[in-house]
Amino acid sequence: MTEPKADAPKADTLLQQGLFHHRQGQLDLAMERYIDVLRADPTNADALYYVAVVACQEGQYQQGAELARRAIKIGAPQARVHNLLGQTFDRLGQPLEAIKAYDAAIALDPNFAAAHGNRAAVLADAGLPDEALKSFDRALALNANSGADWLNRGTLLHDMGKLDQAVESYGRAIALAPDLAEAHAGNGTALMGLGKFDDALASLDRAIKLNPVLAVAHKARAATLIAMQRNDEAKISLDRAAEIEAAARAKPGSTTN
Repeated sequence: MTEPKADAPKADTLLQQGLFHHRQGQLDLAMERYIDVLRADPTNADALYYVAVVACQEGQYQQGAELARRAIKIGAPQARVHNLLGQTFDRLGQPLEAIKAYDAAIALDPNFAAAHGNRAAVLADAGLPDEALKSFDRALALNANSGADWLNRGTLLHDMGKLDQAVESYGRAIALAPDLAEAHAGNGTALMGLGKFDDALASLDRAIKLNPVLAVAHKARAATLIAMQRNDEAKISLDRAAEIEAAARAKPGSTTN
């Protein structure tokens, strides 16, 4: 005899309680509520989705992928579940599967800005800059307030050698998120490439103030100072970058910035 499923009002209440705790960063309490729903109804696709989200937040991407697949199999089509599955594949180093999942999300909801932005990031990493730029532009046409997409678009344009456009994108990212150190670092590096050394140095100093262990900013600062023939100061920045990278390598599982 099968267990009775949770009635809709009770399941909805538990899910709302879980979401409240989730938004507060109380993942253990959120998970308890989601699991309560699944104990009564293992086919509740919404609860499966939220458990998958928690798993990904805790770095359990394989588990997150399995849960997302279950939610897709048993629930009504939802773009957000395919988008989450794409994120898990990206984290698991499976870019082709990630693209397929993002495409499925976009097919269900063509105006899902986050899916376009996530798709763009994977395409950029895969060495498909033109396609990536189209996806970033679509994402930002749908949501111009995504600092992360402006930053990633700036990095892509920078890598494509389109420095003026990169500076513009970095500027949009900084306007939306003034404390985003990576945006200031990217902006400074692009400005250095344009020969605007004083402006570059100001941006890189700002990045370092926001994140003193951002090695890439120290390296770019050194390169800028060398271009300005301030070699003694450049050596200090290079030494600092080397210290940061050495400290990062000493930590198991760590990567340098």
